[in-house]
Amino acid sequence: MAANRPKVPRPLARQLLVEAGHRCAIPTCRATPLEIAHIVPWHRVRRHDLPNMIVLCPNCHTRFDRGDIDRQAMFRYKELLRLSDANHVAPEDSSPRAGLIRAYRLFQNEMIRWHKSITQLALAVVLSSAGFPTGTAERCLRAASVARAAADKLAELGDEDVTEAANHLFDRYRAWADDVFDLKPSVFHRSSRDEYEDERRERFMEFVALHEEVCAALDLDPAELDLFEARRNGRELPAVPLGTRGLWKTGG
Repeated sequence: MAANRPKVPRPLARQLLVEAGHRCAIPTCRATPLEIAHIVPWHRVRRHDLPNMIVLCPNCHTRFDRGDIDRQAMFRYKELLRLSDANHVAPEDSSPRAGLIRAYRLFQNEMIRWHKSITQLALAVVLSSAGFPTGTAERCLRAASVARAAADKLAELGDEDVTEAANHLFDRYRAWADDVFDLKPSVFHRSSRDEYEDERRERFMEFVALHEEVCAALDLDPAELDLFEARRNGRELPAVPLGTRGLWKTGG
């Protein structure tokens, strides 16, 4: 422990352990024993603060400290825990409907990040002159792991139709990622621009199908809930193919 660094107060440590279910907070790990980590390092914040702290096993803690798991991913793991604990959200946001919408947006955002990482990996493969780009591949695998955890959280809060649509979308992206990892020639050498656009449209329509199921679970018309959140922090949303912007035009 750093000099002059106070111990984590017992009530806060207990809250962090309960938040994580007394398991490592990374969904694909869930190991024990446990340590408490600061997401933004102690030397920068110099305080013990619940939103900036997370429970990890020693192995994941070490991987985080040396940069194998980046800070953005760790904050997203923290957000997944937040969705599981109504005590960490404002009262007006703690209803089942609000929880489902938060889980839906989180899943969308993680799928968008995964989409970007697959695209970056495919480009890195094409441009690499020193073998398979393992660093970019590891980032893609981490993005897939977080997206899978977000899909599971959405399934937990949604109904069977929401679960099926989310899994279908995830599986389509997993097949795309598998083709990139397997260096499938057709992924890197499209026979035509039309073929590329057709595949992009098919992926987009999976988002549309999920949106419709989430709205049905919320008893909303699809036009009453934005298909995607507004752009935030410069994040690019999946391009909307021509002909889909008016999918849910309402009459009157």
